[in-house]
Amino acid sequence: MKPLRAAVVGDPVEHSLSPRLFAHWAQGRGRPLAYEALRVTHPDFRETLTYAREEGVWVGWNVTLPHKELAAQLADELDPTAEQPGAANVLLFRDGRAIAHNTDGQGFLDALAAAGAEPFGARAVVLGAGGAAAGVVAALRRAGAADVLVLNRTPEKAARLARRFGLAYGGLDSAADAVAGADLVVNATAAGLAGGSPLPAGTVFKEGAWAVDLLYRPRETPFLAQARAAGARPSGGLGMLVRHGALAWRLFFGA
Repeated sequence: MKPLRAAVVGDPVEHSLSPRLFAHWAQGRGRPLAYEALRVTHPDFRETLTYAREEGVWVGWNVTLPHKELAAQLADELDPTAEQPGAANVLLFRDGRAIAHNTDGQGFLDALAAAGAEPFGARAVVLGAGGAAAGVVAALRRAGAADVLVLNRTPEKAARLARRFGLAYGGLDSAADAVAGADLVVNATAAGLAGGSPLPAGTVFKEGAWAVDLLYRPRETPFLAQARAAGARPSGGLGMLVRHGALAWRLFFGA
């Protein structure tokens, strides 16, 4: 039987654990699957997606930064999970069409539950305003967070995301004050890939607060190390990766 093809598509993408994860699931289920990490720059994403539609050999893509919002814009159909945040981390290919889904939000909530964190009634701060942040914001609203504040290095981008949900927003220069009163702080920026944290040194966390980084490499990112040192409860992105990946697998194959 000829293997089906799937990929994680992003830039950078070399660090992704998705190929190992999907290979493990495919082997365990006896399903032939050729899964690769496909580096595609932002300017080339549209053309690459067009080729993928025409080739007819792809079952689906896992989409990572910086393409999640563009994936939703270019898809032929939006599942409600992708329509609300305006971002997609999964593209299914069916009969020459690309169908956008978002498993980030539910994967995030499932990972929170596994860690023992409760988003209902929480005051949350989301750092970042890209596709991953959009999925998290939508999930927090759905889970009943009492307040969600979106902060980004570029406040204009935070405004575009926050206004979609009727939320407050601002720049990262106000992060220290916001974090001090938050029950849940989510780092949805890529600062950890460059070895940094989006928060200034000396940031104080509320006692008992949760600090979640969507990145999973390194296991303890600078943001998580900073949060731990300040007495917060840190949670890395590996649990979310596995859970949103499992949801994507079910979209690809139905079981």
